[in-house]
Formats: sequence, C-alpha cells, structure tokens
Amino acid sequence: IGLSTALANAHDLANWLGIKDNGLFNFRPAVRPVPLEAHIHGFPGKHYCPRMATMNKPTFQAIVQHSPEKPVLVFVASRRQTRLTALDLISLCAGSDHPRRFLRMPFEDMEALLQTSVTDETLKHTLAFGIGMHHAGLDARDRELVEELFV
Repeated sequence: IGLSTALANAHDLANWLGIKDNGLFNFRPAVRPVPLEAHIHGFPGKHYCPRMATMNKPTFQAIVQHSPEKPVLVFVASRRQTRLTALDLISLCAGSDHPRRFLRMPFEDMEALLQTSVTDETLKHTLAFGIGMHHAGLDARDRELVEELFV
C-alpha cells in the first residue's frame, strides 16, 4: 500500500487489508510537494443525516477562517450528501455579507460557461456560487469541468 497523504492509523488500515509492514508506505506531510493543512472537528450524534447537517455551518466557518481565497475539498460519504452539503453551503453564503464569496471568476463568465457546458442542474446552481461538486454520478464532462475550474 502506498498512501499519498499521511494517515494516523495507517497500520490499522494495512492490517485490515492484510498488508505486511514491509508493504506499507505512509508519507509524512513534510514530504508533500504542496503543503497540506488539516483541521479535524468531531461531531456527536448517532444518526447520520442529522449529524451531517450539523457539520455544514462549522464547515462553512472553517473555510472562511482557514482558506478564504483558495480551493477547499470537503469529503462526504455519498452522492446525495454531496448535493445536500453543497446546497447548504450556498444557503450559508446567501446569509453572509458576500453571497458569491467562493466564486473566483466574473459572474458573467461563469454564467456563460454554465449555459453551454454543464448538464447537471444542481451543479449549475452550485457553480454559480463558486462551489463545485464531484462524484461518480455526474456526467464525465461535468466532472472534468469541475476539475479544471478548481485546480
């Protein structure tokens, strides 16, 4: 196993997959060509959907605090949750002083791109606010466009 990011429980993962210690390579963050800053917050709750919903506002606040000008990746567990989280982040943007704070291009340019290049309706809506989504259920062209926009 070669892990491209440092993982606190790399040995647990290797054991679970049946990998011996001499087959595990876990690279420390210091050897990354691009520095990575990780912030971890725990959220109590036994039920998945309510717990995920309570995470969106702290996620928005963390993005604004730690990376207001650079792209951020937010990982969630499902396609459905990807859409719900993106839409919640838009709602939080709308309630702030700068609703399109994450959009890094002129709105007119994004609008033209959305009309000609994006097939997924939810993605059209989220991209208009500078929030991309990426999951296997999206059309390949939509995924490629999100990758290009957020590199």
